[in-house]
Amino acid sequence: MGVRSVLQRIHWLNLDIVAGAVLSAAAGSKLPDGKGEINYLALLSLGLTTWFIYTLDRLLDIRRKPIPNTPRHQFHLEHAALLWKGALAAAILAAVITPFLPLSLIRWGLLLTGVVALYLYLVNRLGMKSKWYFLKEPITALVYTGGVWGVAFANQPDVSWQDKALAAIFGLVAFQNLLLFSWMETQEGKLSSPNFASIFREGLPTTVNILILVAILALFLSVSLTEILPYQRRFAFTEILMSLTLLKIRYDADFFLKNQRYRWIGDGIFLFALWLL
Repeated sequence: MGVRSVLQRIHWLNLDIVAGAVLSAAAGSKLPDGKGEINYLALLSLGLTTWFIYTLDRLLDIRRKPIPNTPRHQFHLEHAALLWKGALAAAILAAVITPFLPLSLIRWGLLLTGVVALYLYLVNRLGMKSKWYFLKEPITALVYTGGVWGVAFANQPDVSWQDKALAAIFGLVAFQNLLLFSWMETQEGKLSSPNFASIFREGLPTTVNILILVAILALFLSVSLTEILPYQRRFAFTEILMSLTLLKIRYDADFFLKNQRYRWIGDGIFLFALWLL
């Protein structure tokens, strides 16, 4: 099995997304001065939970008819039995870890679990033709951000407004990422299910994307123009780089549509946190 084949399977298994969440949470835990305590057990719980949610979402997708004809869904269909066992094992291990986590993080995790459960129920109950299906992108961004920053802030008794602004920028970048994916899928013409871009066509997604960019810039300037620590400044510039990378993908769509490069690089932006560690 070649390197490309291995990387492809890592991508189909959502392990790059898991790595991005764990690295981002670890980097956020070091705020504000780069010396913050990292709770490695919480990171393990985040990784297991993230993988469980994404895998369960794909496994539920392939139970609907027609089965989405994407390489990722076909991979899950081919290995469904093994992935169901893996998802169950991840859920059990995450549950075993839970009592050893900070109480505030457990409460936050239960809240996010409720949001995810409601989302999965509605998506599978209402069906892909429901007008409410457009909520998939914003809810996914909200849960992903909530998981990352719930872990990052768990050991911090006093979180500054600058750090909260950095968390907000991260959430906006996550939403920008998912909006980009929905728009690129629409450009491909190979939709496996409705998304934000296909439901609202060109107008609203473009407007929302502009508003996201304006909000990111405003938060970045509000943080950067105050007296902040060097690590906070590095964090803010990293987030801006993530957003600019997504912007580059959107405005050079023809290049990034080839071989779904946009997915590799779009998911890869959350690995930028590695250089903050």
